[in-house]
Order: sequence, then C-alpha cells, then structure tokens
Amino acid sequence: MQTLPVFLLSLTLLLGAGCSVKRWPPWSSPPEAPKQLPASETAPPADAPPTPQPVTPSAPSAAPGALKWDFSQRSEHESEAAPPPPEPTPPSPTPSVSPAVTPPAPPASPPAQAALSPGESKTSRLRDWIPGLRPSTKKSEEDSNPQYVTEEDLLKVVGEFQRVAAKDTYRFPIPKDVTGANVNKATLRRLQDYEAKHPGAYPDILAFTRGRAYESLHEYDKAIAQYQIVSQSKHPLNTEAGKAVAILTQFRDLQKRPVTATTPVAYIEALDRHITAWQELQTQQAGTPYAALAREEEERLDQAKVTFLLLNRHRLEDGNASVAVAFDQLIKKHTESKHRYRYQIELGDFYFTLAQEYVAQNDPQTLQFDSATFEEVGRAALRVYGQVAQEDGVIEKLEAKGKLEALEAYMARIGKLSR
Repeated sequence: MQTLPVFLLSLTLLLGAGCSVKRWPPWSSPPEAPKQLPASETAPPADAPPTPQPVTPSAPSAAPGALKWDFSQRSEHESEAAPPPPEPTPPSPTPSVSPAVTPPAPPASPPAQAALSPGESKTSRLRDWIPGLRPSTKKSEEDSNPQYVTEEDLLKVVGEFQRVAAKDTYRFPIPKDVTGANVNKATLRRLQDYEAKHPGAYPDILAFTRGRAYESLHEYDKAIAQYQIVSQSKHPLNTEAGKAVAILTQFRDLQKRPVTATTPVAYIEALDRHITAWQELQTQQAGTPYAALAREEEERLDQAKVTFLLLNRHRLEDGNASVAVAFDQLIKKHTESKHRYRYQIELGDFYFTLAQEYVAQNDPQTLQFDSATFEEVGRAALRVYGQVAQEDGVIEKLEAKGKLEALEAYMARIGKLSR
C-alpha cells in the first residue's frame, strides 16, 4: 500500500513531461536542425545575397554511421600524410549562366596580312581591313593597271579593228566584235566615245581608223574626209592616207554616176556599162583590199539588174525567162560570194511563185490545168531548194529545208485536186 502513492506520483510527472513536448503528425518529418558552421567561417548577414557555390560532382552517399568519425583519428591521419598543396584562390562571384545559353563568340580577327612594307604600320593595315575606313585606291589602280592608260585603251580599240580590217568581205561575212555587232559600226561608236573622254588625243590615228571603217561600209565621202585630215598632217600615215583619198575618189565618182534611161532595155544596158567600169577598177586594184570593195560594187549592180527584171517581168516580153536567165548568170558569176546561197533560195522562191500563179490562172479541177507544166516548174524549185538544204555550215540550210517541205506539201495537195 505504501508503494501505490509513489507510483501515482511518478505517473503524474511522466504525463506532465509528455504534454510539454510538441508532437508532429505521423506523415510528416520534423524539420532538420540548422547546420553549424565551422569556427573559421562566419555566418553571412541576413540581408546579404546568397553566394554561389561551385558545383562539384557529388560522391555516393555513405551510411549515417560512416559519417560519424572521431576527430582525434582525423588529426592523427593528417599528421602522418604529406601536407596538401595550397588551395587556389576562389574566383570572384559571378552571376550564374544558364547551361542552355552559349556566351557570344569573340569578334573574328582580321585576315592574315602580308609582311608590312617600309613605312606601313599595323594601324594602316587595320584601316584597310575595315570597309568604312578603307582609303580610295582608284589612283593606284590606274597607275598599276595598263588598261586604264590612255594609249593602251586606244590600242585596244584600234588593234581589235585592224585584226579584221583586211578581211575579204566579198567572200566572207562582215566580221563581228566580241558583242556580236558589226565591227565597223562598233569601232566608230567606240572611237566617238574615246574622243569624248579624251578630247584632242591622237587625232591622226582616230581619223585614219575612221577612214578604214567608213570605206568598209562603202561610205566613200566620209572616208575621204577622214583620210584628208591625215594626209595634210605630218603623221607617218600621211602617204598611205593620200593614196586612199585618190582611190576612194574614183570609187565615189563611179558610185554616184547617174543611170539615165527611158526604156527597160536602156536601163539594163546602163547597168552593164557601170558593171564594166567596176570590173576595170577591180583589175587596177588587184591584190589590195580595194579589189574586194570593187567586187562588191559589181555584185550590187548585178543584183539590181535581177531585181529590176523581177519587178517588171509582166511588162517585158518573155519577162519570166529573162528573170530566170538573170538569176542563173548571177549565181554562176558570183560563186565565191558570201550571198551565193541566198541567190539560190531567191531563185527557188521565183519558181515557187510561178507555180502558184499557174494554179491561180488554171483551176486544178478543170481540164485547162496541165499537170506536166505545173510539175515542171515545181520540180525546178525543189531542185534549187535541195541544193542549199544539203550544204553544211550555212545559215540558209534551215530555211531551205523549211521551204522544201512546204513546196512538197503544196505540190501534193494540188496533185490530189488535179486527178
């Protein structure tokens, strides 16, 4: 009985102590106690910003028991081991950068420069590299590049023209420049541009070159005027220019000689007299470029004769036969001409026209239509077209093929109607 009061008193004390302890719910854990800093470190003030800590790879977590080790054992271990190297000074705190953001790359360095010349500094090289500070190099380029020099520019124009100036333009087409234009016309335009940029520079050379270009274009008056400028000067080309003036004066007088006639026959006879005069000039200038010019003038008159007969064939007696004979003479006389295939195509067109005129005058579905006459004229055109269509390397070949196919289709259609 004496122990009962003692037991109740102990129980009362235990219950009072338990009520004074704060209890936590079973599903939550009590807060961790704040970490205590070592004695060497001081706690930062409450309002100071947090200091970023360097990120180090975390070691595998050890058991709670392994973390509790004796401080005395650590001291003994460090005393036996070698002294550690001095710790590096921690870097100054910098703002943290997100791993996904890449810091901007530094600006590219200027390209490698060659060795500096005497009197040249790195600053001048750097200014040349910067577009805004780059000095003008126009003067230096003109001094170093010969194509910008006045004499070299003129030599380029004259040299390109002289390279083809002596070409036989009767046998071969007129030469073209690099742009595909007539070299004579292009040279005149370039000389005009050069004279505008350099007034008064090399007047004798400009005049002589213009004279060559004008005579190739059969502009004899303009060519004589340019040659006279050189012949009256002290330039070494004055002798040759004087000869050109004498020859081109004959060409100009004969070209401007009027053709007086009152009848078609008289007109043809006047053309023949002019043709004979050009043949005489051609003989006199044999072996020179002027022979080709005289030959071209003779060919021009032969073409004029054929054109006159072709336009007046219905007014002349046997006009169609006269045109055919004139075409045949033109083709046989100028077999070396650059226009010989053009003459053959024109002859085929003439025969084609005769066939169409015959069909227009005689209906193929009537008894007046003669198939033999129609086929004779048509076959003559086919023969001429076929000759040109077999030539390789001429621009008239494609045209002749097209006309040949058109004529064959036309003759086939008329043949069906005449049956």
